Amino acid sequence: MARYRTVRGNIFLWVSILLVCVLLAFSLVVYDYASNVARERFADTLTSLSKSVMANLDAQVAEMNRLSLTLIYSKVFRSLYSQHLALPRSPATVRERIAKLENTEALIEIGDTILGPNQSAPQVNVFDQRGEMIGAGYFSRLIERDARLEPWYSEVTGKNGDRVILPPHMDPLQEETSIVVKGKQYISLVRSFQDPLLSTQGIIEVMQYCDAMFAELDLLAGSSASIFVLDSGGRLLYPFDGGLAKSSDLRRLSAPAGSGPVATGILPGKRDPQIYATAASRDTGWTLVFGEPSAGLYSSILQYATRIALLTLLAILCSLAASYFISRRVTVPIKALHSEIEALELHNLDEVAEGMPRSDLSEIDSLRLAFRDMRLKLNESVREAVSLRAHEKEAQLVALQSQLNPHFLHNMLQTVAIMAEDGALAPIQSLILNLSKVLRYVSSSEGTTATLGTEVEYAECYLAAMRARFGDSLGYVIDVPDAMREIVVPRLIIQPFIENCFKYATSSRPPWRIELRGERSTGRWAIELLDNGPGFSEAALERVAARISARNRKGGGPTPLGISGMGILNSYERLRLSFGEGAVFEIGNLPAGGARVVMGASPNGRGGQANG
Repeated sequence: MARYRTVRGNIFLWVSILLVCVLLAFSLVVYDYASNVARERFADTLTSLSKSVMANLDAQVAEMNRLSLTLIYSKVFRSLYSQHLALPRSPATVRERIAKLENTEALIEIGDTILGPNQSAPQVNVFDQRGEMIGAGYFSRLIERDARLEPWYSEVTGKNGDRVILPPHMDPLQEETSIVVKGKQYISLVRSFQDPLLSTQGIIEVMQYCDAMFAELDLLAGSSASIFVLDSGGRLLYPFDGGLAKSSDLRRLSAPAGSGPVATGILPGKRDPQIYATAASRDTGWTLVFGEPSAGLYSSILQYATRIALLTLLAILCSLAASYFISRRVTVPIKALHSEIEALELHNLDEVAEGMPRSDLSEIDSLRLAFRDMRLKLNESVREAVSLRAHEKEAQLVALQSQLNPHFLHNMLQTVAIMAEDGALAPIQSLILNLSKVLRYVSSSEGTTATLGTEVEYAECYLAAMRARFGDSLGYVIDVPDAMREIVVPRLIIQPFIENCFKYATSSRPPWRIELRGERSTGRWAIELLDNGPGFSEAALERVAARISARNRKGGGPTPLGISGMGILNSYERLRLSFGEGAVFEIGNLPAGGARVVMGASPNGRGGQANG
């Protein structure tokens, strides 16, 4: 106990206790957070995958539905089908037999055409009400097959034209037709269609391979996943071979999963618990149950916990060693060094005492010598930094300006060519003069700044050139007071936003209008650029605001956020470099529609921001 009454003992004891408690608390928080994040991500992944798989199934059913509707609403099919019904079922004469054969071949050809060269479905069948069926696809012929004897007949006719999706089944006709489709199971989409008097005229069946419709599920189920699909009537659709799954068990399991993102239970065919999610389709009424072994999640969490425990133990041992070292080495001489450090300011960096008292600890003495050398080097570095800062600003402006390039030269040359064909010599001369001024200004390397008047003249030449291209579809207004035209601004600060107007505003219907207005008050000036286009999206405004805020916090070199080859952050950075905290930079949308960009400077500037 006497040991812990000393300064060294107290430092070792309390620092050790503090570090151990902090490390244990931190480890528990990290473990709890990591475990929750792992569970949430696992649940999100499972839910997203379930919805994605269900969306794919919906898309395939929608394609089958499209094929049947395309056939029903085809005027050519309706006409040929009416001729088919008009012909006798058993032709008595050669002419009638030939007519029926030709009509049947035409109907089969329409079915093959709708299925397409890639056969988006393997088979489409058309049943009439007098016991005949016309098939197109692998089985392409007219046979006697009475739809009224089919088990689905009453359900289909009761739907009055709405689709009915049949569960997986075999088709004897396909089995006899080709060895390619032998042993295949099919999902069928069946619907009736009516004549103008709303009497059932026939039934169309579109068939799709089960292994084609559920191909994605086969790939996923090939791993450790368990996947089941039920239709709205509770019948098992996948696995389509039936397997050991019972639809009643699946309906019972899908109930708790529907109340939350995921649930845990033992799925059919599995011995161990699984974490599973369900996805229901509003279109088809199908329900998907998608499960993954829960052991995988808990195993990863356990491994993570083991690593955290080992790292925590190692950190505790290191903290004990550090506490012991600190308790032995930290003594009174450190206070003198602390006082010297505390008195350090910019104005006395070069004031180093000639004589330095020595302590009985060589480490402390070495530290004090190193601190003295650091003061001298820091003083020299500060002087160099002050000298280099003036050059850095100009270098950054040159680098920013080098990112600017004219993007409309190709379109202007095309405009000149069209005007030359029309013989419009005077407009060509005006356009070429404006184009020459634009290119000369953009390609000029004389400095990184210009007066606002020069920038406005360049903008006017640019807009005049674009008006030659768009004609009366483009209108613009430039209203910048003469008192503002001598303000020095970064070169080409207005250009990217005018280009942005043409890139996005002209996506809407003409006429297009662009306004460039200037305003100056006491100690403040601003340039406002307006258009009547669609404006910035809410996502773009939020993204710009976030990135400008990040730039203000972190600083650094220019980072473009694309607007016509030059970044919003690029322009904002140039204003900040030129006017410092007084820079004014705003982007947003007008209440009546259209984009609004404001650039300028004020004595107590608000910095950059994006306004909705």
